[in-house]
Amino acid sequence: MDNHDPVVLAKSLVEGKIQKSWLIVGSYIENGSSLLDTYRLITSTMYQIGQWWQENKISVADEHLATATCDYILARLQFTVNKEKLPSKRALLFCVEGEEHYIGLKMLASLLEKYKWEVGNLGANLPLPYAINSIEKRRPEVVGISISQVHLLPSLKQYINEIESLTYSPTALVGGRLLQHYDLTGYGSTQTVFINEIEQFEQWQFENALKQSLVSGGGKYDVIIA
Repeated sequence: MDNHDPVVLAKSLVEGKIQKSWLIVGSYIENGSSLLDTYRLITSTMYQIGQWWQENKISVADEHLATATCDYILARLQFTVNKEKLPSKRALLFCVEGEEHYIGLKMLASLLEKYKWEVGNLGANLPLPYAINSIEKRRPEVVGISISQVHLLPSLKQYINEIESLTYSPTALVGGRLLQHYDLTGYGSTQTVFINEIEQFEQWQFENALKQSLVSGGGKYDVIIA
């Protein structure tokens, strides 16, 4: 069986096999895959685990063990990110209140750091008042919001409204596995950016870099498409 099949990695994560899981991910990188490609594999893997849970093929305990094992893998992957250049832009990431699935945020944080962003990851289950307070204090250019549960969608709309009504207008970047199945554009505005796959993140990053280049006078801008 192909070790780069998400099912193989998913089985290893569900069994809590840290070393085996790392060897699978490590071999993927050693074979020439970029960080973005590696996160595509991990994303597909976590979707597979979520599907198994929905079909009652694994328990909640299995899903939690898989998440914890994946968390370790992502932390180890952080050391592969090139951080030599000083960050020039700021991003703040969090999950809406009630949302405990944070793996996607960790991958987004790592990707943004690769593109030389200064990232503050506030993690899971962040109430709106604390989110707004942190945004006003840190004044990030981008606020990343993660959501994966349908019953939290009314909260998402409230978060976006509050964020986009701030005087300095940060960009709200919304992601999560719900976007694989639903059109969430009605919960945001024309300024909200919805990301449901890695390719869309690449396109957004490229367009953002181009925009910054034009604003700064058309000089060379460091665009990294891995």
